[in-house]
Amino acid sequence: MSISEFDPSGQSGMIADIKTFAAHNCYGVAVVTALTLPQPGGKPKLHTTDSHWIKDSILLLVRDHNVRAIKIGMMCGRSSAEAVCEALDANPSIPVVVDPDLRGMDDAAGNEPPAAEIVRTFLVRRATVVTPNASEASALTGIEVRSPAEMKSAAAKLVEMGARAAVVTGGAFERPFDVYYDREFNETLAGERYKVEAPFGPGSTFASAIAANLAHGRQPHDAVVMAKAYVTEAIRKGYATPQGTVVLNHFYRIHQAPRVIEAESGVPEPA
Repeated sequence: MSISEFDPSGQSGMIADIKTFAAHNCYGVAVVTALTLPQPGGKPKLHTTDSHWIKDSILLLVRDHNVRAIKIGMMCGRSSAEAVCEALDANPSIPVVVDPDLRGMDDAAGNEPPAAEIVRTFLVRRATVVTPNASEASALTGIEVRSPAEMKSAAAKLVEMGARAAVVTGGAFERPFDVYYDREFNETLAGERYKVEAPFGPGSTFASAIAANLAHGRQPHDAVVMAKAYVTEAIRKGYATPQGTVVLNHFYRIHQAPRVIEAESGVPEPA
């Protein structure tokens, strides 16, 4: 199940989640938390969904479908987060992946607590896996994240805050890498930098791929490793846009990709 925003471009949010679920042989259902209108280089315009509708939709889908994992994306304020958590608490055995998209929560209703505070209070402790990027991890933990060591510290802090596992993504660094942490594993997962403008939506797809792997019964560490491999290929075999960016190809496994993007060479490994 995806509990997230509707992005009409299909690059993030509920549409990207459903495509990712399908690519992993999962039947996806969704609860829409907001309608978004992306804005160039800034915060999207939002039309938020009623919190009672969100809670009732989650409970209905869990009742009528065999929901094996939940991915949570954009929330729009405290009431939305509370509604989601009430539904989660009624179904505590379902794995939950939290992608802490903070864009929709800052002052969504005109007088809201800070987005990071809402995520810390309501979502982190309910997460099987939480997947912040470096800036989101900084906001959630208070640790300035600029290096692998600081990524590890932030991931450990998120586990200390109640998450079963945390993976801090470092796609904004010169050489992309992620840091995974739980009470058994601590691993740096290196990646490749491709010769394209930074794609939009890989974080959402990464989180939903983790959820799909959890739905198939995999443990969090294995789910994260497999999700990273999937997202890497979805970027490498992505669709070019007229703006020079790349759109992830969620179904690269089942048809010929329009192009293959070469990895950059000579980029140093993370320290």
